[in-house]
Amino acid sequence: MNKKFLFFLFLLCLAAVLSLGFHHYTAPQFFSGAAEVLYEDTDETYQLILNNSLDRYQPIKEVHHTAGDQESYRFPVRMYANHLVTGEDASEEFLSKVESVNVQAESSSEGTFPIQCTVPEKGIEAGYSGVTLVSFINFSRESPSPSQIIWTFSMKNGDTIQLSMDMTITPTPIYNFDSANADLSDSAALQALIDQLAEQTSKQDIVNITLPAVTYTEPVILHDRAFNLTGTEEQGKRTTFADGIQIRAQNGSRDWISYFTDIDFIGSGSGMGVSSANRLWLTGCRFLNWDTAVLAYGEAWVNVIGCEFDGNRTGLHYNTRDTSPSDSRFTDNQFKENETAVLLESVSVELEMNFSGCQFEHNGTDIDNRCGQPLKLS
Repeated sequence: MNKKFLFFLFLLCLAAVLSLGFHHYTAPQFFSGAAEVLYEDTDETYQLILNNSLDRYQPIKEVHHTAGDQESYRFPVRMYANHLVTGEDASEEFLSKVESVNVQAESSSEGTFPIQCTVPEKGIEAGYSGVTLVSFINFSRESPSPSQIIWTFSMKNGDTIQLSMDMTITPTPIYNFDSANADLSDSAALQALIDQLAEQTSKQDIVNITLPAVTYTEPVILHDRAFNLTGTEEQGKRTTFADGIQIRAQNGSRDWISYFTDIDFIGSGSGMGVSSANRLWLTGCRFLNWDTAVLAYGEAWVNVIGCEFDGNRTGLHYNTRDTSPSDSRFTDNQFKENETAVLLESVSVELEMNFSGCQFEHNGTDIDNRCGQPLKLS
């Protein structure tokens, strides 16, 4: 064959190879992985991690949750961006290259309560310093299981990244007690029932106790498991504790949460209404005339929603360490005539505590934020 023609064919083939290589290098690409992806663009390689822990280097491919009879449960899924070579935080650099991000749950099974994923947030607004993004996952025992939590990143250069995490939900046994099937007449009877259930039920079971509209005059101690206490009202009287409730620390139970609903705590000017060394959620409760109405200490995380704090020396007192928060909401409470409404002595995680909708009226000090905790006060 003619040498010039062969040389022309060589140049043509070389141009085709270079064109294909350039196209491959510049064309949008798709990256996917189970809880971890190594994403390489033109100038950096990132290690992208998905988990529900505070370890930025540990991918978690599957999470298991139990569900009782609460309307919904929530847990955070956190996403981290690290420089692959140095391991340093690459959050800002990576996010500057992101066009949009979406989180959704997918499942082949059916459920009457769809799993809901909040819009990913970044930085301290998301509640966790050092986390690139976090989305909160809401579910119930009626949600589809197994499911897959899928994060999809659309990059400004056209690339697409998908990170996924498998999720299973196990409904737990539920035990319901009230005056019809248990003696709840006084503090001694209630304490006897609590002691019995702490010994005879599994730690993962749900225990609901609906209390009569009586006044419990002796202190009550919750231990070894979570208890859900719901007050009632009859002829203008509500379930009342006059000497408080103590929740003791429960080893290995950071995920357990006790729920108190519609209960009055009426003190005599001293002592504590509720002292908790474990997770607690208070809704619609009233605290009147205590030295400290609610104390969260040790590794506890205590949320108060729609509660009243009136005439206490200190309303809500936080003095915690090594805390794993369950929720950022402290909304719609009323703090009136307290010497100090809220005392934040120590909160060991940089979570923005959301006090939206709260009313502070005639307190000596509304919020004594000694530890400089981020707050939302709208």
